[in-house]
Amino acid sequence: MKNVTIELDVELHRLTRLKAEPAGKSISEYVASVLEEAAALKQPVTPEGRERLAALQRIFAGPTWDISENGRMPNAEERNARR
Repeated sequence: MKNVTIELDVELHRLTRLKAEPAGKSISEYVASVLEEAAALKQPVTPEGRERLAALQRIFAGPTWDISENGRMPNAEERNARR
């Protein structure tokens, strides 16, 4: 473990202590757990993850062709009509 010194204003120190007590942790342990949780949320994006994200963005962007008829979207009956 590495030691880190941080400066907190009085109110932030008080709030941190109040959050740490019910968890049964020291302020140091509590701050470490909060930082671990924050670090876990920001995992580096892998090339595979970038591909998945790009695919989802293409899906959510919707169709790239005009499917409206005379400026309005077809209703369910028109969409499912056999032509």
